Amino acid sequence: KRASKRVKASAQVEMYRAIEEKLTESEMAIYKRGRNAKSFTSAKNATITDYRMATGVEALVGYLYLTDQIPRILELMKIGLDKLVRNK
Repeated sequence: KRASKRVKASAQVEMYRAIEEKLTESEMAIYKRGRNAKSFTSAKNATITDYRMATGVEALVGYLYLTDQIPRILELMKIGLDKLVRNK
């Protein structure tokens, strides 16, 4: 249950809001590209806006992973998770 609270769309939106100002220009471009991509599925328990923002976060993390920027993923996710824990 604890893990699912951290990975649902609304939690990813909160994480994005926590890291938004820390993103580089290229990271923001990747996020926006993922967020704006056409989606052929819809969210079960989230608004369309939250679902799309969460997709942007997932695209960013995927990009950082594929470009071997694991320390950057950890840095951004720590900021986001700290915010989630504080807002608990």
